[in-house]
Amino acid sequence: MFRKIQLLLEHLLKKNAEVLPIKQQNDDTFIQSIKQPNSNVNFAKIPNNNNEILLKELSNSDINWIFANGYQQQIISGSVLIRQQSQVDSLYIVMKGTFSASIKRNQHSTLASVFAALEDNDDLQQEIAHFSTSEVFGETSFLNISTSAITVKALENSVVLTLPRQKLLTKLQEDLDFASRFYRVIAIILWERFEYLVKQFVHRQNLQIRSLQDIPLIFGELSDSDVEWMIEYSQIEEFTQGTVLIQAGRSVENLYLLLQGSVSVFFKESKTNALSSVFASLENKDQTDELPGYEIAQLIRGELIGEMALLDGRLPAYNFKALEDLRVLVIPRQLLSIKLLQNPSMGNRFYRVIAMLLLARLQALISRLIYDTSSYQIGQTLLQDLGYENEINLETMDKISLGGARFDWMLRRLRILS
Repeated sequence: MFRKIQLLLEHLLKKNAEVLPIKQQNDDTFIQSIKQPNSNVNFAKIPNNNNEILLKELSNSDINWIFANGYQQQIISGSVLIRQQSQVDSLYIVMKGTFSASIKRNQHSTLASVFAALEDNDDLQQEIAHFSTSEVFGETSFLNISTSAITVKALENSVVLTLPRQKLLTKLQEDLDFASRFYRVIAIILWERFEYLVKQFVHRQNLQIRSLQDIPLIFGELSDSDVEWMIEYSQIEEFTQGTVLIQAGRSVENLYLLLQGSVSVFFKESKTNALSSVFASLENKDQTDELPGYEIAQLIRGELIGEMALLDGRLPAYNFKALEDLRVLVIPRQLLSIKLLQNPSMGNRFYRVIAMLLLARLQALISRLIYDTSSYQIGQTLLQDLGYENEINLETMDKISLGGARFDWMLRRLRILS
């Protein structure tokens, strides 16, 4: 499969011999040299499964459309294609070469300065990943996230296929089958990046990701008919403190919408055979207080749990454990998967929601790595005396308001609210 996409890229490179070089500006606003940090972390590139994902999840007509509507750019080594905290106007697919993804920590943060000094990194710049042939970046251009959390720079002379934001948005709105498949692909890619960063930085102290209330995002994007379906085919269940909703290495049978209580998320580094781990957990099933792993987040009311089970068959690497008594809406995974396949319109909305959730969580993770920049995340409580670098637009604000109202309506239908 990897050979197949290589041949496709070679064909396109030959077909379009003339590529557009990226423009260099005299004021050096677009091209800059970024000093590489001294770090003890080995920043290997993200495992390149994007070629297989694109070919597996997208149809031939999808791939043909992408290449027909994109244009090639020749990127000179050292050029910055995306700048942190800037707007992104295109989606990029690497056709040749390598790019680095880096983050710049908040220079006004005392905590950031302390950690930078400990890591011998005075310029507060840190490389976190590499992108190479067939990898995709620039997702913020069409997922309603106003600015990028990373800077992307060419490490060598490279070629990218640039897909303009407006063309892609028009296609996503007009072709629901394409949209459902495309959002699913992007969600899988974002999940792989999230897991990669967690694995790289899980040993760092104070990595825990802030809680994001998913309610405004989920219910702002879904339709009334989607919510009606969830009400009809889901059920409310209660779990006691200490219950493990999802166990690392075990299949996920349900999605959970947290209505009351909080859940701790532990990342588990798997060093043994998956089946052996399952047998070991069964032998020690009474020892529920001893869940291996590093706590990376605590989830609160309104957050969705287990959504990645909709995307592929990989077993989870996380344990989800109730910190207190819970009330959740249980959504059967298999039933929902069939519905999304049969109804491309709902599939489009639901996979878009998952992609947006994953991007928000990825940016929240990056925010922790840079020790908290003043950037707004969907679902975060706004502070009146604090300015944000990436203020959300009015359309997003309207969806957040609608999402809250639609969620309350669902709770009344479920007789949770009077």
